Amino acid sequence: MSNLEKSDELILSFDPFEGDFGEQGDKVFSNKMVVARKEGPCAHCGLEIQKGERVRSQSSKFDGQLMSHRWCALCCTAMALYVPDDDDEDSEVGAEYEARSRLAEKQKAEGQPCQS
Repeated sequence: MSNLEKSDELILSFDPFEGDFGEQGDKVFSNKMVVARKEGPCAHCGLEIQKGERVRSQSSKFDGQLMSHRWCALCCTAMALYVPDDDDEDSEVGAEYEARSRLAEKQKAEGQPCQS
């Protein structure tokens, strides 16, 4: 297995909606790594995904609604770095990933240009 395949496996196994409550009929239809064909915001940090960037794409049905999410390369890297700690149930889930939450909004509020 190549390093890219190992990284993809770690990214795709990370649950970005951990702890969210859903409904009985919730289902993930597609969860894969793709090359972005167009620009758009990251579902987590809000920064702009660039055309040609390698991103995670997920299509699903949550709470009765069809949804589509894309995560930027840097949020994907943070997902891959997450290592579950079985010894400490109170540990931060994906601290690196959570640190990127709403990064674009934070930068804009501080008057900084939005950048990764």
